Amino acid sequence: MTGLTFLDLPGEIRNQIYRQLLLLPSLSTPRRLGDPPIYPEILSVCRKVYEEAKQILYGCNTFLAHPNLLNGLPRLRLYYDTISNTSLIALMTRYHIRVRLDCDPNFSAHQAEKAFTGVEELVIEVFQAQFGSSDHKVLRLFERIRGVKRVKVYGSVSAFPEYVSWLEDTMMSPVGSEVAEFTSGT
Repeated sequence: MTGLTFLDLPGEIRNQIYRQLLLLPSLSTPRRLGDPPIYPEILSVCRKVYEEAKQILYGCNTFLAHPNLLNGLPRLRLYYDTISNTSLIALMTRYHIRVRLDCDPNFSAHQAEKAFTGVEELVIEVFQAQFGSSDHKVLRLFERIRGVKRVKVYGSVSAFPEYVSWLEDTMMSPVGSEVAEFTSGT
């Protein structure tokens, strides 16, 4: 009688193992000691493990969107290499982007809409060089995004909380839906 191999385990158990080996906490989750290690080497075990594990690694982690290219050249963390393989990028459903209010972001509303419409999660971390020196104009580039299941906009947004709430709701509205423009006091 031969012994049990990893691939003989039920898929649910293999997925739990992949999650333990490949998932990092969300970027917006505070961590005192940094990120735990991950073990992407498991993807090189065999073709079947690669196909199963890549779904977890790329589909369940939150990736840093490129500040200008958005979902082009994302990375898992700043200290990881960028990812250029389009088939792997297509598996990604969770993004975190840092947006500076007092600089030109070098992407258009159309590019933001194309990159993030329909993703599972979009976290927009907002910052500026000087507190209170900017308005929400740069965030208007995200107004055409729809169909995001979870949205969080945080950071230097205390000057316009109504707009942030409206923007989050707008991005979570169904794809193709029309949303009334933001007006102060709504």
